[in-house]
Amino acid sequence: MTDTSRLDRRTPQISVEQLQAYLVSKHWHEDGKIRSVATVWHRAENEDAEVLVPWPSAKDYLPKIRQALASIATYEGRVLSDVIKDIQRLLSNVISVRVVHDDTSDGTIPINDGVLLIAKAKELLTAAAQSVYAKKRQFAGAAPVAAREYLETLMLGQTEIGSYVVNVIAPTASPMVSDPRTVDAMPLGQVITLNLVTSLEAIEKASVAYDEVGDLKAFDVAVLAGASSNMCDALLGFSGEKHHRMFEITISGMSGPMFETVPRKFTFDNNKVELLEKVSNYYKDDYVLSQRTLTGHITKLSRPKDETTGTIIIESILGDIDRKVRVELSGDDYHMAVLAHDNSKLVKVEGDVHIKSKSATLLNPINFGVIEIDDLF
Repeated sequence: MTDTSRLDRRTPQISVEQLQAYLVSKHWHEDGKIRSVATVWHRAENEDAEVLVPWPSAKDYLPKIRQALASIATYEGRVLSDVIKDIQRLLSNVISVRVVHDDTSDGTIPINDGVLLIAKAKELLTAAAQSVYAKKRQFAGAAPVAAREYLETLMLGQTEIGSYVVNVIAPTASPMVSDPRTVDAMPLGQVITLNLVTSLEAIEKASVAYDEVGDLKAFDVAVLAGASSNMCDALLGFSGEKHHRMFEITISGMSGPMFETVPRKFTFDNNKVELLEKVSNYYKDDYVLSQRTLTGHITKLSRPKDETTGTIIIESILGDIDRKVRVELSGDDYHMAVLAHDNSKLVKVEGDVHIKSKSATLLNPINFGVIEIDDLF
């Protein structure tokens, strides 16, 4: 028994192309037209079975598309919502986000994190769309108009039990993007999904490199593949407000060279979630370099009257970049810094360096000292 009697009056988010593709896949055939109103579909083994697929220009398009869906559900003897789900996934890619934690094992999730999960799913696709047009560490402002229009066609599929799963249906029947140097072209939706896959692969590969070298610069190359702080922040949102859940992203679509008929799965355990936060800050030029030794000349000193602590600026090299690093010193260390500055001597100091886009500060400085000429040889 179907639930066709409960088909509501809302617009089914299904295109004529999807509906026709579904009918073909189920061995229906088109064998007639009703003027410029609809096409007629039958089955070879049962000519009494009939589906009328309306043209989008038909005045009664919405009632007719609803009736077509009801006819299919009745013939198949299936629940209408299941038929609609199957049709929606044709000519579409599906991005599934599965959240894994003890508090989601029964298929529920705290409401704040549930809302965040859905919002971040759209932000993930937005980040992928923005990096189609430009490769940047961080995006500000809205995506290009064509991308925004496409993002509005995204649909939220039925959630699934199994920890907690949200499905985003990303149609591929959308405006074409072509490379002016070639004759190749593909739908914008397919380009965005492909870019998402490439970006996640690059983040995954960079994470392995980071584990080996311990340097966030391993993620620079991922930017060229489409990664950004926006994408990292969206991924972080899947782990919840407290960033305490692991999650999986599975991207599936029509068979082709992009997926090689096998869905692509990316897993983010607690260690990778923690790393995502570091990478996001790194892309925003807001990160910490641990256990560094700075050497250089002091270019500026300042200490308020009657205070024992003062600030010096050391011009040093960090990662092949000249930076002016702010260091706070007290007592004898500051006095030593004044003498070193007056005599143009090199100094050294150890600590963690907090890098921002326009500043650098040494945290918890220790072992400040003057470098004598003999120490250089």
